[in-house]
Amino acid sequence: MKNEPQIDINDRHLNYLKSVMLSQLLLEANDELKGSNAFKQNVKLQVNKTSTILESVYKEGYNVVYHNNPEMCTNVLNKIDSLIHKIKTASIDELVMIDALVDNYFENKDELVKTQTAEFEKLQD
Repeated sequence: MKNEPQIDINDRHLNYLKSVMLSQLLLEANDELKGSNAFKQNVKLQVNKTSTILESVYKEGYNVVYHNNPEMCTNVLNKIDSLIHKIKTASIDELVMIDALVDNYFENKDELVKTQTAEFEKLQD
């Protein structure tokens, strides 16, 4: 593997990624409306265009992170995908509870990390 130039991942890179993830959620929600009066093919086309633009902007930073530590990067992406799946399939009541749990985590992070554990999985080659 050749040496990749070091590019610092900053808040802007993370915001691009967040935008890509949100546009993916929008695409999936729009697809679930297929067959109804609310489904709009032009929405799907526009969101796809936006996703493509954001992915190309973010790609350089992603490649640097991935090449530096592919296992960590893959684990992070898997966790993000898992969270998005949980959010998109949750009921309104569940979303309210998830939001309260996340708030509780951030309010009590120091105490919770003493009693709770979470680990990345070792990926197979």
